[in-house]
Amino acid sequence: MQALAGRLHHRLPNTSMERAAAEYIHARLKTLAQTVEMDDFYSIDNPSMLFASYYAEFIIVSLVAIWWPQIALFYGAGVFLVYLAEFAGYRVISRFVPQFETQNVVARFLAPRPRCTVVVTAHLDSGIKGGLMRPALARWLPWLHRLLLVCMLVIIASCAVETLHGGPSSESYEPYARWTATCLLLAAAAAVSINQWLGEPTRGANDNASGVAALLSLAERLAQSPVETADIHLVATGANHIWMSGARQFVDTHGFDRATTYYINLDQVGNGAPCYTVREGMLVSHRCGCDLVHAAEQAASAHDAAPRCIRTASWDSLIALARGYQSISVTGVGELEAYDRLVGVDYPAIVRVADFAEDILRRLVLTVEQRVA
Repeated sequence: MQALAGRLHHRLPNTSMERAAAEYIHARLKTLAQTVEMDDFYSIDNPSMLFASYYAEFIIVSLVAIWWPQIALFYGAGVFLVYLAEFAGYRVISRFVPQFETQNVVARFLAPRPRCTVVVTAHLDSGIKGGLMRPALARWLPWLHRLLLVCMLVIIASCAVETLHGGPSSESYEPYARWTATCLLLAAAAAVSINQWLGEPTRGANDNASGVAALLSLAERLAQSPVETADIHLVATGANHIWMSGARQFVDTHGFDRATTYYINLDQVGNGAPCYTVREGMLVSHRCGCDLVHAAEQAASAHDAAPRCIRTASWDSLIALARGYQSISVTGVGELEAYDRLVGVDYPAIVRVADFAEDILRRLVLTVEQRVA
């Protein structure tokens, strides 16, 4: 915790300080795991501005609709679908945006008789402190995002109606609805841009140096007491705040079998008693892996853990869930915050989460062994 959130002022993605954090984690894991590697890759610089550009793009759709509503209909529908794909973690337009170097740290504990693969992730980067990240507003973000999606659909629907009617009539309300929705989208684009411009880098003690600390604690336990029937990959992902780029890089470049691969994500674990997720996602609510949830339920009573639904949009576990893998997150019951300092971290809570995550992992492996037998 001192190395990541004390001596480093921040760990923003694509920066030398994020690289320093990765090198520290690599050095710690190198003494514990069979193999450790620094997986370098490239990510964009600013996903917030990318999403703001999608919102602002609908003013072009509305302007085109004045003269050619049919063209605006197809153009708006295309922008909407590409935005949904980008929001779900698939690179579309972001492929053509300037890329910057970042990295994951991957440690492997390979078993002599593997029956399954377990991947434990914790992102090592930190984010920025801005008005949109305040806890009082963060709980409303899923609803505000739904409002933005409705605005996009209103613009597309108004273009469709005018296309069917051969253009707007003098008594038509479609232009008013379209421009109202466009103004809301422009306001959202401005809010996201201002939040990014005025945001300040954070030390990221709880989000997510605490998760990395729990990951390192788990590595020490696995080195002392290896798991004989499961290949275990511990991954400190970089560029999580660049729309889960590190998790996407790992999942997309490792062709694991979906039927025998499980993902456990450690995020914001330095506050309160441990809890485990049963559903995750802001755009689409994904049900967490049934085998993992069952193992967490079995372990919960011994660790005073409780189930939780997380309506966040950028946890590493969402990439695995969206790709069809069984996944779960372990976090703390404290208020979720995207910016924090060391003084706000409950260090015994990190140890309790490491205990809980290890218990889930070993119960899961035992379940898979019994199933195979």
